[in-house]
Amino acid sequence: MDGITLYAIRSEIAGYLPLKVQKIHEPAPKELVISVWNASVRDRLVVSLEANRPFIGFSDERKENPAVPPGFCLGLRKRLEGGKLTSIGQHGLDRVLYLEFLGHDDFGNSAPYVLIVDMAGRGQNIGLYKDGVLEVAAVPPTGDRFVRGSPYKPPPGDRLDLTRVESEDDIIGALEAARSRLSGGRQPGSLELLRSAVEGMGKDLAVSTLVAAGIDAALPVTDESLGDIARALVEVSARLTASAYYPAIYEGARGLPVFHVLPLLQYRVQEEYRSVLDGCRALRRLESRISAGASARAYVESLYKKVEKKLESRYQAQLRDSAQAQDYVKYKVWARLLDSSGVRTPPGHTEVRCTDYYRDPPHDVTVPLDPRYSARDNARNYWNRYAKLSRAQEVLEKSLAKTKAELERLSEAASALRDGGDLEALARAASMIESLARRNAISFRRPPSLASLAAYQAEKPRREGSSAPPSPRGRPEIETVEGRNGAVYLIGGNARENDYLITKLRKPGDIWFHVKNAKGAHVLLRPGETVTDEDILTGARLAAERSEAREASKVEVDSVDASRLRKPRGGPPGFVTYTGQRTVVVSLR
Repeated sequence: MDGITLYAIRSEIAGYLPLKVQKIHEPAPKELVISVWNASVRDRLVVSLEANRPFIGFSDERKENPAVPPGFCLGLRKRLEGGKLTSIGQHGLDRVLYLEFLGHDDFGNSAPYVLIVDMAGRGQNIGLYKDGVLEVAAVPPTGDRFVRGSPYKPPPGDRLDLTRVESEDDIIGALEAARSRLSGGRQPGSLELLRSAVEGMGKDLAVSTLVAAGIDAALPVTDESLGDIARALVEVSARLTASAYYPAIYEGARGLPVFHVLPLLQYRVQEEYRSVLDGCRALRRLESRISAGASARAYVESLYKKVEKKLESRYQAQLRDSAQAQDYVKYKVWARLLDSSGVRTPPGHTEVRCTDYYRDPPHDVTVPLDPRYSARDNARNYWNRYAKLSRAQEVLEKSLAKTKAELERLSEAASALRDGGDLEALARAASMIESLARRNAISFRRPPSLASLAAYQAEKPRREGSSAPPSPRGRPEIETVEGRNGAVYLIGGNARENDYLITKLRKPGDIWFHVKNAKGAHVLLRPGETVTDEDILTGARLAAERSEAREASKVEVDSVDASRLRKPRGGPPGFVTYTGQRTVVVSLR
């Protein structure tokens, strides 16, 4: 995201302010998920610098959070949770945002804070400031922008701000100044000049501006082309000042998605959106899917190489053992000759000549001896070695056939991996390879981040005679009932669905219902604009009708804010504890 895109995003977010801060999570370094809400919106505000992909906007993405929150997350929770996000600003059109909060200090008193999100190249970071002084940062500060105990030092802002342009001459003057800075005895290219002169303009928008101006991005800038570029920039400036955005996702280089709030003429539009934040949400979803696919492929390819190496090494070792075991017949011949010849050679001899009468015609054979033993003891050792190797040969033949079959199955998995263009195909390949690894006692561990493959995970073999059915996989179907004024009720039909409701679907602001002192369905109310007594009564009736007490004339139902639910560690599916409930009596007859 360039600075101009961030300008449009923060302008739309500002329309929802103030927002109350419900919860703060840090699923990855330099990535925050802030649950916010007010009368019109309940959502997750994601602020991310992860993997050099700056992002800010609302998202419905759910990531696994670390068991122990990082120190930065704890510092933000301590100061901001329960407070409000009151405003959001920007350093010109640069990729630096200022999120102003009204939180609380160590004594519980209201205190203003500023969360500075610096996405501008090297030294990017997220820091929380109070009274202009850095208190906590997402990562240890480097450079001079973030210094603990000091004010924030923004990047130098000497470029053209298109939101403050008054005339075309202002733009030409800024372009000429940039050309003078860049010249150094050479003529800078149009693209280089544009990105150097205009603040907040990324490469994609710069190329689109040059396309609109009819300028080749690689050619040097001339006096005539300066005027063409300036006129194209006037159009961009007019769009920004009028908030005439065109949020869309485009098919960029190598098929990767590109999002922008202004038209990108060099790319093909994949999808348009009604608002900038809707486009951000779709972009986050798409990038997460691409990232999950890349992680899944890396994991599956790594596991494939590991299993292939282990099986190939095992197969070669078995071939060597089999080649050695092929000689087991000679030990039988030597033992039989020593016994039948009647040789009584004492220890100290290394060989003895015996006549082999089992051949026609008979001929002499030299039998090697271990000098530590007599001829009789050597015969006994040869008989033992023959018996051992003959049994080993049978086992090796079976093992070779089994390992060869496993390598053939691995080859089939390799074909599935080569053909795997989506997560489902990758999951099938992963299932095949993981099954091979389990059967051959090859250890592996699927990364927890690959939850997208969980629905396709291979079932572990059950003990013979076990009657327990395999555990259900995939997402359960949840009954949904629409209420008044946009309210929605989510209803669990069994223990698994109840557990899914409270662990996966629960959101800040939801209200939970369950019949009191009896078994029944969990019901989540996701309110619309406001929560009315009628909404509460409807949720309680739905919980009562789907409980063991549904035959009673009057049923007591507990309702509580869903954030007060606690699932004990190791508890059975659907089991929760809660406090602060309100009991509603429902008449069913």
